[in-house]
Amino acid sequence: MILRGMNLPLIIACILIVLALIILPLIVSYKAEKIEKNKKNEWDKIKEYENKLNNKTREKY
Repeated sequence: MILRGMNLPLIIACILIVLALIILPLIVSYKAEKIEKNKKNEWDKIKEYENKLNNKTREKY
């Protein structure tokens, strides 16, 4: 068996490193996605400004 020649702490360390390399990017991307969801993109800002202008011109007439 492959594990006989290896030390147990080395095996545990390798497993922890592999898990960290898998889980860490998932956590970072989840946080980035959450922040991006809260931000308005440029098109939403433009639409909001357009609606504001339209409402002002409608009130005048």
